[in-house]
Amino acid sequence: MALTQLNFVRGAQAPKGWRLALLAAGLLALGAAGVDWVLQARRAGALEAQLALVQPREAPRARLSEADQRAQDRQLAIIGDAVRQLNLPVTRLVKAVQAPADIHVALLGMDLNSKPEAGAHQGGASSSAAGGLKIAAEAETAGDMTNYVAYLNEQTLFTSVYLVKHELNGAAPNRPYRFQLEAQWQD
Repeated sequence: MALTQLNFVRGAQAPKGWRLALLAAGLLALGAAGVDWVLQARRAGALEAQLALVQPREAPRARLSEADQRAQDRQLAIIGDAVRQLNLPVTRLVKAVQAPADIHVALLGMDLNSKPEAGAHQGGASSSAAGGLKIAAEAETAGDMTNYVAYLNEQTLFTSVYLVKHELNGAAPNRPYRFQLEAQWQD
């Protein structure tokens, strides 16, 4: 028996007529697009190089001597303290420390620029507190003193309030309690 080969696909014929013209037009359009792409890439590269030349460069910083650096650091610290003092919410703090009518406490002084004392309790104070406040006050009774500390602890402006020192003023006729508080406030 002889092997028969069946081939249902016609062999590819060379394009003729309109097919040849369409192939030539497609190749011509593809070539033109390739040349245009190469030209555009060169133009983009040239423009990026021009842009790199025009962009501002960071000026080289002169290295300061140690003494000049310390002087600049001191100046920055002084400026930072001045800005901090200008941004203090003094009105809100004064309103927050005023005792209600049922607590008999007289405010003797406030120090807005205070730093927490080294021995003061800092367990609940957050590190993001905006500042410290020292309050000197006088109360008629120990109950008024503790009620005032509790009142300040309830104020949302303060993150923590601690009784730092208290004493009974025996020289005064009505023997009031003098005390100092330390409060951390957050804006």
